[in-house]
Amino acid sequence: DDGNDANHSFADDLVDLHPKVRVHRNSERQGLIKAKVTGASHTESPVIIFMEPHCIANRQWLEPLLERLMDSPRRVVVPVIDIIPEDYTDLYEYVPGMYGGFGWDLEFKWAGTAQERNASYHTPDPFPMPCLSGGILALRRDWWEMSGEYDDEMQEWGSEHIEMSLRSWRCGAGVEAVPCSRIGHMFRKARPYPFHGEASNRNKKRLISVWFENYADRVFEVEPHLRDMSDLGDVSARIAIKEKLGCESMDWYVQNVYPELEKEKKQ
Repeated sequence: DDGNDANHSFADDLVDLHPKVRVHRNSERQGLIKAKVTGASHTESPVIIFMEPHCIANRQWLEPLLERLMDSPRRVVVPVIDIIPEDYTDLYEYVPGMYGGFGWDLEFKWAGTAQERNASYHTPDPFPMPCLSGGILALRRDWWEMSGEYDDEMQEWGSEHIEMSLRSWRCGAGVEAVPCSRIGHMFRKARPYPFHGEASNRNKKRLISVWFENYADRVFEVEPHLRDMSDLGDVSARIAIKEKLGCESMDWYVQNVYPELEKEKKQ
């Protein structure tokens, strides 16, 4: 409970679900990124799974994710995200396996299906996800801690999913979508909380300064207002993590993980 107001606080209902359920309440709103770091610090399990409240877990969604983490402890895994229509929440719409990407505006996009990307792909095999779509994911606790968790100097939400994607691919074993695991997600028309554009811009600047290297100018061509880095804060701790883990370059990521970004670069 990230300091929710009375109309959006359901701690008692959650605790009543099961004796194992515990709810931590922040005294004031931290924003999604910091709240996830706080929440993870209150858990003890060897695997951490981040979810969202406006989701429905499908049958046997957990086991396929755990199986893939056993196979590769530095992997981040995600379910296929199906759709719960906001106006018809009793419905559940299955979607094909889609892979995530982003453009030079640093905004996430569903770039296409796994089959379109790889003609030899067969459902329900796991497939590479160049970019996380958001905050629904699973990873091992030891890798979460070793790889730097989230950048908790980012504010509210935004860019943390791209940051974790680049870090996971370039420093670990990548991000993988697991079609045997499915979660329904309600894509809302409006946010039930305030969101500040300056926080989003600051997060993008932190992302660029740590991870984009010689590709930063491509972002600035599309988003020139991000050139002024005077307000990004100290990123030395994030650069130190990158150096400690011996991460690959942004060139390596574009060439080996997400070559579609290079094609977009030429447009």
